[in-house]
Amino acid sequence: MLLKWPLNLIKVEKLSQILTTTLQRIRLQYIEILQENNGAQPLLVAEQLCSAELNFDVDSLAEVVAQDPTLLAARSAGLIRHRDEKENPCAGAVIAVNIHHGAIEMLLDTAIEHDWLVQNAQDDYMIDAAEIEAVDALEPQTIDYSESKIAVKNISVGGSGQLTQLLQSAEKAFLEQLATKVLDAYSLAIQTAGSHSVFAPEDIAPIVLDNPLMLALRADDLVVDEVFANDPPAGIIVSSHITQLIIDHLLDLATEKGALAFDSEGQLILPESGDQNPAIH
Repeated sequence: MLLKWPLNLIKVEKLSQILTTTLQRIRLQYIEILQENNGAQPLLVAEQLCSAELNFDVDSLAEVVAQDPTLLAARSAGLIRHRDEKENPCAGAVIAVNIHHGAIEMLLDTAIEHDWLVQNAQDDYMIDAAEIEAVDALEPQTIDYSESKIAVKNISVGGSGQLTQLLQSAEKAFLEQLATKVLDAYSLAIQTAGSHSVFAPEDIAPIVLDNPLMLALRADDLVVDEVFANDPPAGIIVSSHITQLIIDHLLDLATEKGALAFDSEGQLILPESGDQNPAIH
């Protein structure tokens, strides 16, 4: 029995050099393996090969992203199978699963070129049902993105990284406007953070390279937008946390300046239209 096996993933116009080199090596290995087994199980072989060869750690993945910021536009799109990641995936997992499935598509196209696989009239890959079952039975992998040598190194040497520069710029603008007292401190912090937020992939990528731990961040409750259908791009996940970080920093500054009011229990008193946890829209 033959079943169609469509793919739904991000298309990137330019691959990073790291990713290009890795995919070229995988493709050569794939051809060698299928030549030896007469083209048997092209999908299963592709899945096993990609699972073994595309395990980028957080620092390597940050370099890949820096070379190709387009990857930050990737969404999980139901591709993540690991139970610990599928419901609320971190940005790194979203990017990694798209790289993985993009590589699978490349290898299946290679199988077609060598007549090891065929497509139907709708360009769906025709895979034997037993082979698909074998692929589904594979244990989904996940990478721990919570440890970064690059982040530790950058923190230890100090200096002015991308995120630090962004915080300093927001702080300067906030303090200058706070002195005018045109807006209450809370509203001004939200406004200032919004004007210093970064959303474009090419703006987010350098921050990720400075601190790869950004790839371990999850959407949590910070991203609220029907446009994303509860499936925000990896870059928006990172961006939402950067915006929240700026807000928290500015509110701390306002507290130091005595510009914020607190109730008897030490809770911040917000303006009537305020929100304790601003969300990214």
